[in-house]
Amino acid sequence: MGEIFSAFGVDIHLITIQLINFGLLMLALWYFLYTPVLKLLSDRQDKVSQGVQDAENAAKKLSEAGVEKDSLLTSAHKEAGEIVEHARVHAKSTESDIIAAAEEKAATVVSNGEKQGQELAAKAGREAEAEIAKTAILAAERILKEK
Repeated sequence: MGEIFSAFGVDIHLITIQLINFGLLMLALWYFLYTPVLKLLSDRQDKVSQGVQDAENAAKKLSEAGVEKDSLLTSAHKEAGEIVEHARVHAKSTESDIIAAAEEKAATVVSNGEKQGQELAAKAGREAEAEIAKTAILAAERILKEK
Protein backbone atom coordinates (compact mmCIF):
# COMPACT_ATOMS: atom_id res chain seq x y z
CA MET A 1 0.00 0.00 0.00
CA GLY A 2 2.95 2.26 0.62
CA GLU A 3 3.84 1.82 -3.06
CA ILE A 4 0.42 3.01 -4.18
CA PHE A 5 0.72 6.11 -1.99
CA SER A 6 4.24 6.69 -3.34
CA ALA A 7 3.01 6.28 -6.90
CA PHE A 8 0.47 9.02 -6.37
CA GLY A 9 2.94 11.21 -4.45
CA VAL A 10 1.30 10.83 -1.08
CA ASP A 11 3.59 10.92 1.93
CA ILE A 12 2.07 9.18 4.97
CA HIS A 13 4.41 10.94 7.32
CA LEU A 14 3.34 14.36 5.91
CA ILE A 15 -0.37 13.46 6.11
CA THR A 16 0.05 12.42 9.74
CA ILE A 17 1.74 15.71 10.60
CA GLN A 18 -0.97 17.62 8.71
CA LEU A 19 -3.67 15.72 10.63
CA ILE A 20 -1.94 16.59 13.91
CA ASN A 21 -1.64 20.23 12.79
CA PHE A 22 -5.32 20.25 11.78
CA GLY A 23 -6.28 18.80 15.17
CA LEU A 24 -4.18 21.42 16.98
CA LEU A 25 -5.70 24.16 14.81
CA MET A 26 -9.21 22.87 15.59
CA LEU A 27 -8.39 22.76 19.30
CA ALA A 28 -6.96 26.31 19.22
CA LEU A 29 -9.94 27.60 17.25
CA TRP A 30 -12.32 25.82 19.65
CA TYR A 31 -10.60 27.28 22.69
CA PHE A 32 -9.82 30.80 21.40
CA LEU A 33 -12.68 31.48 18.98
CA TYR A 34 -15.67 29.14 19.21
CA THR A 35 -16.05 29.19 23.02
CA PRO A 36 -15.77 33.03 23.34
CA VAL A 37 -18.17 33.52 20.43
CA LEU A 38 -20.68 31.14 22.05
CA LYS A 39 -20.26 33.00 25.35
CA LEU A 40 -20.74 36.33 23.56
CA LEU A 41 -23.89 35.03 21.85
CA SER A 42 -25.20 33.67 25.15
CA ASP A 43 -24.58 37.02 26.88
CA ARG A 44 -26.28 38.84 24.01
CA GLN A 45 -29.26 36.49 24.21
CA ASP A 46 -29.49 37.11 27.96
CA LYS A 47 -29.41 40.88 27.39
CA VAL A 48 -32.11 40.65 24.74
CA SER A 49 -34.35 38.49 26.93
CA GLN A 50 -33.75 40.88 29.85
CA GLY A 51 -34.66 43.79 27.57
CA VAL A 52 -37.87 42.04 26.50
CA GLN A 53 -38.72 41.30 30.13
CA ASP A 54 -38.03 44.93 31.10
CA ALA A 55 -40.24 46.12 28.23
CA GLU A 56 -43.05 43.82 29.38
CA ASN A 57 -42.66 45.09 32.96
CA ALA A 58 -42.70 48.69 31.72
CA ALA A 59 -45.84 48.00 29.69
CA LYS A 60 -47.47 46.42 32.74
CA LYS A 61 -46.50 49.40 34.93
CA LEU A 62 -47.78 51.78 32.25
CA SER A 63 -51.09 49.93 32.21
CA GLU A 64 -51.29 50.05 36.02
CA ALA A 65 -50.45 53.77 35.95
CA GLY A 66 -53.23 54.31 33.41
CA VAL A 67 -55.71 52.51 35.65
CA GLU A 68 -54.53 54.52 38.66
CA LYS A 69 -54.77 57.75 36.64
CA ASP A 70 -58.34 56.89 35.64
CA SER A 71 -59.17 56.11 39.26
CA LEU A 72 -57.67 59.39 40.47
CA LEU A 73 -59.49 61.36 37.77
CA THR A 74 -62.78 59.71 38.68
CA SER A 75 -62.18 60.47 42.34
CA ALA A 76 -61.21 64.07 41.53
CA HIS A 77 -64.33 64.57 39.38
CA LYS A 78 -66.51 63.13 42.15
CA GLU A 79 -64.87 65.36 44.77
CA ALA A 80 -65.18 68.40 42.50
CA GLY A 81 -68.88 67.63 42.02
CA GLU A 82 -69.35 67.38 45.78
CA ILE A 83 -67.54 70.70 46.29
CA VAL A 84 -69.68 72.39 43.63
CA GLU A 85 -72.86 70.96 45.16
CA HIS A 86 -71.78 72.10 48.63
CA ALA A 87 -71.05 75.58 47.25
CA ARG A 88 -74.44 75.62 45.51
CA VAL A 89 -76.24 74.67 48.75
CA HIS A 90 -74.25 77.28 50.68
CA ALA A 91 -75.05 79.90 48.03
CA LYS A 92 -78.78 79.07 48.23
CA SER A 93 -78.64 79.37 52.03
CA THR A 94 -76.78 82.66 51.82
CA GLU A 95 -79.20 83.88 49.15
CA SER A 96 -82.22 83.11 51.32
CA ASP A 97 -80.57 84.83 54.31
CA ILE A 98 -79.82 87.91 52.22
CA ILE A 99 -83.36 87.97 50.81
CA ALA A 100 -84.86 87.65 54.30
CA ALA A 101 -82.66 90.48 55.60
CA ALA A 102 -83.55 92.65 52.59
CA GLU A 103 -87.28 91.98 53.06
CA GLU A 104 -86.99 92.82 56.75
CA LYS A 105 -85.12 96.04 55.96
CA ALA A 106 -87.67 96.92 53.26
CA ALA A 107 -90.51 96.34 55.74
CA THR A 108 -88.76 98.59 58.26
CA VAL A 109 -88.24 101.30 55.64
CA VAL A 110 -91.89 101.07 54.56
CA SER A 111 -93.07 101.19 58.19
CA ASN A 112 -90.85 104.20 58.91
CA GLY A 113 -92.08 105.84 55.72
CA GLU A 114 -95.69 105.28 56.70
CA LYS A 115 -95.04 106.74 60.17
CA GLN A 116 -93.30 109.77 58.70
CA GLY A 117 -96.12 110.17 56.18
CA GLN A 118 -98.72 110.05 58.94
CA GLU A 119 -96.72 112.51 61.05
CA LEU A 120 -96.34 114.86 58.07
CA ALA A 121 -100.04 114.57 57.31
CA ALA A 122 -100.94 115.29 60.96
CA LYS A 123 -98.51 118.22 61.07
CA ALA A 124 -99.86 119.58 57.78
CA GLY A 125 -103.40 119.19 59.14
CA ARG A 126 -102.50 121.07 62.33
CA GLU A 127 -100.73 123.79 60.37
CA ALA A 128 -103.70 124.05 58.01
CA GLU A 129 -106.11 124.31 60.96
CA ALA A 130 -103.93 127.00 62.52
CA GLU A 131 -103.77 128.86 59.22
CA ILE A 132 -107.52 128.55 58.72
CA ALA A 133 -108.09 129.76 62.26
CA LYS A 134 -105.79 132.75 61.66
CA THR A 135 -107.49 133.52 58.40
CA ALA A 136 -110.92 133.25 60.01
CA ILE A 137 -109.87 135.59 62.83
CA LEU A 138 -108.45 138.10 60.37
CA ALA A 139 -111.58 137.89 58.26
CA ALA A 140 -113.74 138.35 61.34
CA GLU A 141 -111.65 141.37 62.41
CA ARG A 142 -112.05 142.98 58.99
CA ILE A 143 -115.74 142.37 58.99
CA LEU A 144 -116.01 143.89 62.46
CA LYS A 145 -113.89 146.85 61.48
CA GLU A 146 -116.03 147.52 58.45
CA LYS A 147 -119.20 147.63 60.45
